Amino acid sequence: MIILHPSLIDRDDLSLMERALIPLIASHTQKWGEKPGDIDASTLAQSLRHTPREVIEALDSLVKKNILKALRRKTPQGMMIYYTFAPIESAAPVAVALTSGQYSDSSYYLNIPNDTFEELNAFALELCDREGLRRELFDDFNLYQRSRNNRSFDWCAEFERWVRKEVSSNAPVLASEQAVAEHKPSTEEFEMAQYFIRHLASIDPQFEEPFDVMSWAKQIRLLIETGGYTLLDVKAVIDWLFSAKGDWFRPNVPDAYHLRKHFKRLIAHTRSFRDGKPRLPDGIDLFDLYEQM
Repeated sequence: MIILHPSLIDRDDLSLMERALIPLIASHTQKWGEKPGDIDASTLAQSLRHTPREVIEALDSLVKKNILKALRRKTPQGMMIYYTFAPIESAAPVAVALTSGQYSDSSYYLNIPNDTFEELNAFALELCDREGLRRELFDDFNLYQRSRNNRSFDWCAEFERWVRKEVSSNAPVLASEQAVAEHKPSTEEFEMAQYFIRHLASIDPQFEEPFDVMSWAKQIRLLIETGGYTLLDVKAVIDWLFSAKGDWFRPNVPDAYHLRKHFKRLIAHTRSFRDGKPRLPDGIDLFDLYEQM
């Protein structure tokens, strides 16, 4: 027979899913004459016949309320997250709000430390903003990976693959030739992207060419369409960036996205020089400047 503590039954801040999980976890972890055990989210999801995402969200809530605690254990399948009851004396009558950047356990999110998770979160939000995607896409990615207890040596690369799948799944199945021609970068813009890539490869022996040069060409297209610049402006900036004059700023421009991001500043530097020499503003004579000194 299993007896639940009254504090777990009388609480009025539990959802229906959370109330269903508590006795189910107790039946799997409380064995007569044995020490309390633990259980994983997948087993709970199968027992309740609900999706892993719904179950994990409810488990998250129970951990925040100090009713459950998460444990990390090494198994033949990798690092797995299990759940067990927290000590009764630590159970709080109300939900405990976590402050920003403070998590219940260092291995709770994607089996990585808090600092690594924060870096991944910042990278993911920037990528979503860059691609024009909703920021909640990272929450979907996080819940999916945790529901399967996946591991990876490079979570940033995993999220980039997730974004590519999202973009391809939302792309229209059929498109008219006119629509494709309107959104596809021109041959000149594509060649300018390759021109930039060749310069990057010439200074870095370990530089890996992008698998999708078209995405770089789209950044060049945005510069011309929204910024009002010309292909000659783009070429002048690239040439200046890889000259002795622009060597100091080159590490800030590792790809076409950062080229577009810093282009306004770069074109200002480029237009200040002509053939490597300082250029005076139009209408100003050098002899007039000497007379004023």
